[in-house]
Order: sequence, then C-alpha cells, then structure tokens
Amino acid sequence: MIPQVPQWEQSVRILHALNSYEEDGPGHLLFRLCQRWRPMEGLQIGTVALSRGGPLEDRFRELGISTELVESRGTAGLLHLKEWARGLSKRLDSPDVIHSHLLWPDLSLRLVHKELGRIPLVSTCHGLHALDEKGIVKGLAYRVMERSTRKHCSAWIAISEFVREQMLAADYPKERVHLVRNGVDCVQTYPIASHRKQQLRRMLNLPLEVPLIGAVGTMRALKGHDYLLRAMPAILEKHPETHLLLIGAGPARDEIESEVSRLNLDDRVTIIGPLSTMLPQIMSLLDILVHPSLIEAFGLVVAEAQACGTPVIGSRVGGIPENIVDGETGFLVDPASPDQIAEKVILLLDDPMLRAQLGAQGRAFINEERELGTTAEGYVELWRQIVGWTESSLFPEDDEEQEQAFDTREFKLD
Repeated sequence: MIPQVPQWEQSVRILHALNSYEEDGPGHLLFRLCQRWRPMEGLQIGTVALSRGGPLEDRFRELGISTELVESRGTAGLLHLKEWARGLSKRLDSPDVIHSHLLWPDLSLRLVHKELGRIPLVSTCHGLHALDEKGIVKGLAYRVMERSTRKHCSAWIAISEFVREQMLAADYPKERVHLVRNGVDCVQTYPIASHRKQQLRRMLNLPLEVPLIGAVGTMRALKGHDYLLRAMPAILEKHPETHLLLIGAGPARDEIESEVSRLNLDDRVTIIGPLSTMLPQIMSLLDILVHPSLIEAFGLVVAEAQACGTPVIGSRVGGIPENIVDGETGFLVDPASPDQIAEKVILLLDDPMLRAQLGAQGRAFINEERELGTTAEGYVELWRQIVGWTESSLFPEDDEEQEQAFDTREFKLD
C-alpha cells in the first residue's frame, strides 16, 4: 500500500541541508523522498551541501530540485557560512523551514542560527553513533557543540525507535522528538525476473548458476565486512560453488581486499563500487543479503533487500530488529559472529523453499509497514505543524548561562 501524500493548503518552502552530494545513505534516501514530494503543488524543495559536491547534485537538478554548495569546513568556511545564512534570511524566497541531515549540517546551521533570523531548524537524526566515530578528543568537542546548540533546533526526526530511545536517553526534549521511520520506494525496488538476473551476472562478470550472497554498504570497520569474510570458509565447505559480492566503497576497502587474500578467497569474492542507480536490481540479483554491521540506526540496506524479495540476515543491533522478525522476515545474528552468519547462510542455501518464504514475507512486511510514502507523509505532517506553531514554540528563550559558556570555546565563530 502506497499512502498518498497530502497537498499543501499554502505555499511552503523547505531547504534540505546535506553534508555533501555524495551518494551516501541519507542523500540517496532524500533523493527518493524528493521524487515523492516533487509533484505536490505548493511545496517547494531546495537542497544545499555544506562540505562538497558529488553525483547527486546533477540528479537533483534533473529532478527539478535546486542545488547549492556552501563550503563551511574550518574557520574560514564557518565565516563564509555565516555570510550565506545572513543572505539567505534576507531573500524574498527564503525557506520557511531548513531541514538538516547528518552531524555537520546539524551543528553548523545551529552555530549560525542568529544569522538565519527566524527560520526554524529541523534535523533528521540518523543515529548518535556519529559522535563516537569522531574519536575521544574531537568527539568530546562535537558533543559539547551538539548539547550547547541543541536549543536552536525546533524539532528532530528519529529514523527508528532505536534512534528515538537513544535521543531520549541523551536528554533530548521528548516533545521535540518525532518518530518517522525511513522507508523504501517499493515502486522502484522490487524482485526482478530470472532472465534479468542472468543478464546482470554477465554484465558484472559474475559466475552463472552458482549461489550468490552479498553485502552492501560503506566499507568501514563498523559495517562488519570482515566477519562475513571469516564466515566464508565454513560456507564454502558446505557449498563450495558459492560466490560473495561486496558492493560499496570507503576507507576500509584496502583492508577488506587484504583479508580476502589472506583467507584465499580471491576467486570467490567480487568487490564492485557503489552502483547506487542500479542498487535495487543488484540486491534483487542476490540469493541472500547479509548485513553484518556492528551498529545501524535503521538498516536501510536490509529493508531495500527485503523489498526486492531477497532473504536477509542482519546483525541484532540498532534498528535492524525493527525490520527483521527473526525467522519470519529474515534472520538475526549476534554482531561480530562469523559462526552464526555461516550457520544461517548454510541453512538458507540448503533450503530454496525457505529462501522463497522469507523473501516473500520480507517484501510483504516492507510494502505494508515501511513504504516510502509513509515516510514522505510523516515529514510533510511535521513541516505542516512547524509552519503553524507559534513563534514561542519554535524559538524558546535561550539559556543565557549555557550560551555564554558555549561562546567562550575555541569553536566560537567571531
């Protein structure tokens, strides 16, 4: 079921702020959402990237969505951002709401909230683990910035119940945290025919007529690729013809390639780039998708594979269990557990009927519970509320003591 996004009763302008126009998860999701929002009369969508460009910039433009790049990193960049924010607030077409995605846009826009005037800020929280990934010293500075500027945000969207609980445990104001789960475009993400699967295997130089398992995601340590690789010897012992496809790029790619060679898996593993425009077809091509991540705010890759009718195995972490009902819409395994991964992969390879059953039930679940239209509708409803809120709700009185303490720190802009 695809919910219909309601039409605006008035013209409203929303500016989405991204870290970059790279094809990462949040950017990919926003593009899909923009496809749903674009036909709505009275709703004007624009985008800005605050670090760097990327392939999504052209894709947004082709969709008719305005794009802008504002270099904001470093002291000079932040000063530049202040000038941009001041100019934005004075434009006749200034946005009614600025909606940020990911850590740096969240923080940097709050740092220039005074220059933005009375434009409400909304943030989609993709998980608080981004703060931990900054390291001890830098992470502490970011945490201080986040807490000190939190009051400048009118509302947050938590992309899963897991993220919402994280935020409440971190003392985010409950009344400003709204649960709007990520969704999958089931119109563009669906099972493909057998002959198309064979065409894709040939195109990607993958072996034909052998079991194909895969993992999709940025290649960094927290995605757990090495645990899947360590499961491969046991899988190959039972099903020696099995092939593994790893899709993605990132800082850990060299280490992953070294691990492939160390385990003598060079002829059993293929690594290819992100291929984001083809990703739904690629995931439909797989016999099994394994997502061995050590932390995951939602697990969009898992949900997209389920929408493709592909049976999934995911780590029992973060938001993944909200999409995988163990034994019904997929299998859950403990994080960092190669033995459990191997056990579930072998079970599925042994039983084609079980693969088909889990794949069908997973797709039915996503189509009913996680379709992108529900996500698009949730965003629209929040914007509708914000535009109608009183100014005192949007801009509560600042805590002067906290503001003074924050301004004395090294990241002060002036």
